[in-house]
Amino acid sequence: MINGGRMQNIIVCNISKEKNDLINFFTEEWIKSLKKINDVNVVELDCTSNICITSEIKEMLLSNNCNVLFYNNCGFIFNDKKECLWGDYGVNVYNFLLDHPRNYYNALKKAPDNMHIICLDEDHVEFIRRFFPNIKDVIYLPDSGVKIEKSIKPYNQRDIDVMYCGNCRANADFIVLIDSLPDKGKELYSETVKYILNDPSMTAEKAIENYLIRHNLKHDLETLYDLIINNKASRIIEDIVRREYKLMIMHALDMSGVHVDVYGGGWEDKENPFSDNIRIHERVSPYECHKLIGNAKIDLSIMPWFKRGSSEKPFAGMLNGAVCVSDTSKYLEDNYIDGVDIMLFDLNHIEKAVSDIKWLLDNPDEAEMIALNGYYHALDVDSTDARVKQILEIMKSQKYS
Repeated sequence: MINGGRMQNIIVCNISKEKNDLINFFTEEWIKSLKKINDVNVVELDCTSNICITSEIKEMLLSNNCNVLFYNNCGFIFNDKKECLWGDYGVNVYNFLLDHPRNYYNALKKAPDNMHIICLDEDHVEFIRRFFPNIKDVIYLPDSGVKIEKSIKPYNQRDIDVMYCGNCRANADFIVLIDSLPDKGKELYSETVKYILNDPSMTAEKAIENYLIRHNLKHDLETLYDLIINNKASRIIEDIVRREYKLMIMHALDMSGVHVDVYGGGWEDKENPFSDNIRIHERVSPYECHKLIGNAKIDLSIMPWFKRGSSEKPFAGMLNGAVCVSDTSKYLEDNYIDGVDIMLFDLNHIEKAVSDIKWLLDNPDEAEMIALNGYYHALDVDSTDARVKQILEIMKSQKYS
């Protein structure tokens, strides 16, 4: 049913696994969750190439009861006038950004009035409001986790002690030189990295602004936009800092004799090679990653630089039955309890992560209880099903806005 009753029509845009396996994986989970809901009519639109607006989709768009949903601009498609197609129909469009919005500046500048941006971190919401005032609605929702197996493997039958799934971006051989700064930006990079290593709750954007103020340099919105977006300075700073912290954590676990299975690229550290405790495997697909978590006792989460929200990583660990040991964020602190359903650590106290992991391995009964608490908690509030219900409520509240 498209026009009648209370049926809510939702077009979910997707792209192929070959083009982006992460977006494809999470979008398919959205679709599964939406299909469980009786009053929702969901249709998937393949936006990989040669996009085809079928008669069914066009009828949905004209039904006066339709929303469009997608991740990371994958449904940002254009009409013959090179304008966003969805603007032609006046339907509400929800664009869920899994990464920092600075990565999508071009699309944000061209976003139609009916596009709502969902960010998984409160800092990202503030960033868009500050640098992209053309965006009329910015929504904060943390990412959600995916449960793969119907039944959870018992803790004591899991074969992997500790696992980490993710790349460790290699140090750049060069930095982008910034012509507007006296030394081409070299001092900016070195000082801002020090700021964040001293206070890992700081965003790279805040570090850049602090540097400019401290050195009595121009720090208006135009200057910040040029540094952060045009010169990609904050992204480069984050890459440097995140690699530093990831290696520190992994070396600390190595030195403590903890065995960790790592799935991802860029982990080579020529200056300080890991021992056999740290087993580096090739990157795996998102589905394979979740399957592996289902066989791990502890899932180590080192999130992207999200300080007031959350990526999917902590919830993936919990929903697949592992104990999640994660660096902290405001969302995790406000919604979970350290030592009860999750194990949290500050990046400037890596020793706590090491001691927590060793304690968990030495106390399997207590660890299993934390894993179960985390599983049921995440299932209730941070699973794909739970987040989709939140998105639907937002859509309903904005139907006539």
